[in-house]
Amino acid sequence: MTKIAIVTDSTAYLAQNVCEKYHITVAPISVGFGNKQYRERLDISDAEFYQQLKTEKTFPTTAPPSMGTMADIYEELAKQGYTDVISIHLAAGISGFVHNLSQFVETVSALSVHVVDSQLSLQPMGYLVLQAAKMALAGKSVEEILTTVDDLKQSFGEYFVVDDLKNLVHGGRLNSGSAFVGSLLKVKPILALNPVHHNIEAVDKVRSLKRAKAEIVARFTEKTKNLPYPVRVFLCGTDNEPAIEKWQQSIQAKLTNVAVIETGQIGPVLGAHLGSGAVAILWVKEVS
Repeated sequence: MTKIAIVTDSTAYLAQNVCEKYHITVAPISVGFGNKQYRERLDISDAEFYQQLKTEKTFPTTAPPSMGTMADIYEELAKQGYTDVISIHLAAGISGFVHNLSQFVETVSALSVHVVDSQLSLQPMGYLVLQAAKMALAGKSVEEILTTVDDLKQSFGEYFVVDDLKNLVHGGRLNSGSAFVGSLLKVKPILALNPVHHNIEAVDKVRSLKRAKAEIVARFTEKTKNLPYPVRVFLCGTDNEPAIEKWQQSIQAKLTNVAVIETGQIGPVLGAHLGSGAVAILWVKEVS
């Protein structure tokens, strides 16, 4: 009899009690300064990371789980009687982890591992993982779960604005030309994941953070107003929770075709690339 486990990484930013309730296994990604490495939200909290980010002179680095760590996770799940794993991870356009994992799982024989490039990150990825876990507990097949996950992936959208582009450029997640324009003109580039290559690109630039936030909300509204389904919206930021909650209050009544709006904070691994003060609006189709 098939028994399906759901695995993800820490950039899904799922609460511990949710993971326990729906039997989701999380592989932590590490963030570090110099030679010191911390497992995200296990060895270092969001507050500790952003405080250290303000004082450190070196850029933070990130490191995905080792293949040895993933082997241990899959082996333990096999011991628990699971026959299949659906392993959903951070977009390949942001990290090479999912590509390496896809090659590695060909050597895993204890159970069948189905690696999924989420093509996204943050809370929408967590939403995909949660829906997959609910389906697994409801006895759905691997094929049914993968089909649903793929459908949700196609509905994903994202815009974000960072306060300082240095971290993105240093980490290689944004080309230096886009950063140069932002730095030279003191503008706030509006960034998005490229829908084909799933890497970060600048799609516009605005003179202030206030205008940038208004612009990404306008872009979101235009993208979603005629969709045949309602969307779940996530307003996220880095080290700016009060500002994100205030943003939600200011725009909630203006949004249409929205089922739910959630607010949240981006953890250390993605915060290492975005820096403090980033804001993002992300969305995915609401599952009824």
